[in-house]
Amino acid sequence: MNTAVLELAVRDPGIPGLRTLLDPASLSDVVGASVHVRHLRYKPGASVLVAYTTPAGAHWAGAWSGADKPASAERRDPTVRALPGIAWSAGGPARSDRVLARAVQDAERHEPSWRRAEIVRHNPGRRLVVRTGGEYAKTAPGRASAALRAAELLGRAGVPTLVPRLVTEHAWATASWGDGDLASSPSPAHAAAAGAALARLHAVSVDEAGAVETPDVRARSAARALRTVLPATARRVDELARRLPRARRRAIVHGDFSADQVLHRPDGRIRLIDLDRLGAGDPAMDLAGFAVEEFFRTGDLAATTSLFAAYRAAGGVATEADWRAWTPLCALERAIEPFRRCEPHWPSAVMARLERAEDLL
Repeated sequence: MNTAVLELAVRDPGIPGLRTLLDPASLSDVVGASVHVRHLRYKPGASVLVAYTTPAGAHWAGAWSGADKPASAERRDPTVRALPGIAWSAGGPARSDRVLARAVQDAERHEPSWRRAEIVRHNPGRRLVVRTGGEYAKTAPGRASAALRAAELLGRAGVPTLVPRLVTEHAWATASWGDGDLASSPSPAHAAAAGAALARLHAVSVDEAGAVETPDVRARSAARALRTVLPATARRVDELARRLPRARRRAIVHGDFSADQVLHRPDGRIRLIDLDRLGAGDPAMDLAGFAVEEFFRTGDLAATTSLFAAYRAAGGVATEADWRAWTPLCALERAIEPFRRCEPHWPSAVMARLERAEDLL
């Protein structure tokens, strides 16, 4: 167990299971199987939730600062049990997630094949994604209609995307498409096609979408998360959080644009996916987010260079100076990711990301 986990547990004694759930080896001992943590959600003083896999499949576990929520989780699904030796805790199969269980059960009544489908992504308390037949199906409370509206809006504007099939108010499915994405199999041609598509997205009428979260709120939230898990970063993260430029334009934005949100085929065609964060904001932030994610993942900006050149050629409104000005915020938001994946040496990985964020300045 790394020192940062022990120190965090001391600073936040109100969650009895915090130390165990933040340490994969300790969690493995509790559940009786080797675990691989896929995603972690931590609310200081309130709760910690993890999505993890074992040889037996996908699971979740949680610990809270009181008894109400674990008790409600056990009432909602008979497969949920308290974690041995941890007060105010609960866990079970991924489909029994305390927040998602009822929405998942409702979706599976409409689509019985989803009960046996492979779970490909689970953000505890937020969303569950499964792969079934020729589709990817997502359950995310309250987001289905927004995903459908976003895809229809962009489709009318000629933006290449996938229109979902609405299943319930909390679940939808989209066709499996392409042979990879820009993160797993990058190519300059596909990056250029994505840049042209992003330019068309940014040209859609801004009156047809609500606003995304404001940059100052995002910066405060990201800085607070980093200071909480690694207090030694406080000075550096506060400095990055202050590097917020003034928004220069307002346009429709993807809201979570990165290389893995661009599917492609050998014939050069692409599709932009995961549109449930679509809204109105500064278009330069989509480009900054793409660049920072690529820089953290690969150490260079090769795909960003191809994408941005095509973006400008297609009439994209954001300039290079615009998107580079937003890179500190986008880097600050992504610096916490090693912690949220419970990487073995997440403190040093977080610090390395902060150093790269400073390099981007």
